[in-house]
Amino acid sequence: MTSDLAEENKRMLIGYTDRLSASAGENIKVKVSSDFSSDYVADLVRIFSADPNPDGPGIDLREVPAAFEGTYRSVAKPSRPGSYGIILLRNANITADATFSIRFQPRLLRDSHQVLFSFVTSSGDVVSIGLQKDGLQLEIFGKTSAVPFAFEIGRWYELRLAISERGLHLVGYTVETGSRSFEVRTGHLTGDDAFSKLVLAATPQLGDPQVFTSFFNGRLEAPRLLRGAQLVERLIDAHVPEEEILAFWDFGIDVSTSNIRDRGPLRLDGTFHNLPARAVRGSRWSGEEMCWRHAIDEYAAVHFHEDDLYDCAWVTDFGFNIPQDLPSGVYGIRLKCENAEDIIPFFVRPARNAAKAKVAVLFSTFTYVAYAQNPRGNFDAAYIERRNNWGAYPYHPAEYPEFGLSLYDLHADGSGVMFSSALRPQLLMRPGYFAYVDKRGSGLRHFPADMHLIAWFAAKDIAVDVITDHDLEAEGNKALEEYALVLTVTHPEYHTARTLDAIESFVTGGGSLAYLGGNGFYWRIATDEAYPDAIEVRRGESGVRSWEAEPGEYFHAFDGRYGGLWLKNDRPPQRLVGVGLSAHGDFTGSFYRRTDASYDPQYAWLFEGVDDAILGDFGFSGGGAAGFELDIVDTSLGTPPNTVVLAQSEEYLGDYHCAPEKIVWPQPLAWQSSQIRADICFIPKAHGNFVFSTGSILFCGSLPVNDFNNNISKLLENVVRRCL
Repeated sequence: MTSDLAEENKRMLIGYTDRLSASAGENIKVKVSSDFSSDYVADLVRIFSADPNPDGPGIDLREVPAAFEGTYRSVAKPSRPGSYGIILLRNANITADATFSIRFQPRLLRDSHQVLFSFVTSSGDVVSIGLQKDGLQLEIFGKTSAVPFAFEIGRWYELRLAISERGLHLVGYTVETGSRSFEVRTGHLTGDDAFSKLVLAATPQLGDPQVFTSFFNGRLEAPRLLRGAQLVERLIDAHVPEEEILAFWDFGIDVSTSNIRDRGPLRLDGTFHNLPARAVRGSRWSGEEMCWRHAIDEYAAVHFHEDDLYDCAWVTDFGFNIPQDLPSGVYGIRLKCENAEDIIPFFVRPARNAAKAKVAVLFSTFTYVAYAQNPRGNFDAAYIERRNNWGAYPYHPAEYPEFGLSLYDLHADGSGVMFSSALRPQLLMRPGYFAYVDKRGSGLRHFPADMHLIAWFAAKDIAVDVITDHDLEAEGNKALEEYALVLTVTHPEYHTARTLDAIESFVTGGGSLAYLGGNGFYWRIATDEAYPDAIEVRRGESGVRSWEAEPGEYFHAFDGRYGGLWLKNDRPPQRLVGVGLSAHGDFTGSFYRRTDASYDPQYAWLFEGVDDAILGDFGFSGGGAAGFELDIVDTSLGTPPNTVVLAQSEEYLGDYHCAPEKIVWPQPLAWQSSQIRADICFIPKAHGNFVFSTGSILFCGSLPVNDFNNNISKLLENVVRRCL
């Protein structure tokens, strides 16, 4: 019985959509995996609140009729992480007399097999070469053999495989020294047909040639196919006459895409799958050039990982043709089967050419994707106990690593995760998911925390539209046209140049902006049409970060631009919203105290109905409005000179630190301590518009307290109604 219950608890009902945002009148596709034997039911809900805390605003879902509503067959769909490349060899007959060469750099060594490459025949026979802790492993048409060798992590090697009627002759070299490292000869090849496919960094799964396994963790470079088996003895860097080249796959071409380009005469191009890392250092890197665009041959390598994942590639279960008259808002595809439920959120904008509200909330979908599947390292007994007591969202990323990693994680080989995609279930982006066991509140981050703002708009009966980072990236400033006020959510951390341009243009053109978070506009990311649902980050030499890009790898593969902090790209958030990250610490909230400047009559409208000097000494996020990650004004970093600080936070609980990019030796500890605060500021603009910033991630968590009747709520209401 216990075993049956365990199996029951492992069963999962989960899904994702093909896009996070759509306009009324457009279509959204829904992809579902169900481990249950019975059918599941799908319907549509509008989400107004996502807080599972029984003492908080609760989870507020309201059913909406939809054409797709009904019953669907349960089908379990696997998620298959692991990056690899496939090259179809077409009419290239290489089983008789040819040499294949490739360079590789192992980044992870262990007892299990990691395949460097595989040649596959049309009938499915395989010749593959892989490595493990004690040397190479060869698989030749079902027979395996070992070549003992002590590989070193991070060292480049070159492998040359001569293919002839007499069999295989394998020679390995250490690139740095040019010395021969290993050698082996095998007997006559017994395959019945020619090789039809070359697989890089993986091998076909036994019994299912469309599925791949035994992924390589490391870098590959410069695979070549040459005429003549005798070329196994020739250095790859030596001149090879053009007539001897059958194929030369140059990973320095089309770096931002999934293309594998062949510079040889047969043009045997291929495709990378699951987004391995490109624009990384190869064996020829000299250290003289830090931008891959200026030394392509030094960055013509690809870093593969067993846990890369771009697209789960689940088939579509059903689509939703969004009605033209569906109001803009946050909606969810609700799935139910037996005792399981999942709600997949998505955002609906007004129909094209339809009337808009005066106010819009900009949801940080790039940040959601950046954090997708981040387990935070706090999945323990206390978390499970609270989850059960609250009836909170039941799935945690630590339990489901098959859905990939976040930009805060490390790959299995210890390298930082540079790419994240929306084409997979995003467990953190769910109603009822909480991030922390918050003793003073709900412990929400990102999407569930941001829904406190939508709940506030509903409570105040103020019409509001929703837009997303993805919309700004697709449409630029056009997505913000006609709005008088745009409000951010709690953590707009990740932005592209295009999204920043759109926001800046909106403010310059007369729109008002309310920045209701902290640690915003912080990391520069890149996107690319080849991977439209992915974002890329290269974490530079500064900033609050869980890993740092390797030397020479600070430039994005997607757009070729320098990554890292927007501050280090000379676009500090202080210039846009008056404040920028200054400190970070525990998930604990404190309060703000109004400044003398806030009592100036010209700001009386902001504080109408607010008689308190202390603001936000309460909240469902850490117990207070100011905390966790804090932003302050800083004229040296671009805060406009006419910025007015209306309130500053005080008395922090727990452990807080000054942001590392602000610390320059020999700044005293007293100065660093002075930076640990949050500033609420106001910036009047030329057209009578303004920028209002709160400087704290936890600010919106105070809105629902006392049924949305409190000084934080009133302050925000004054800001919003000013623009109505």
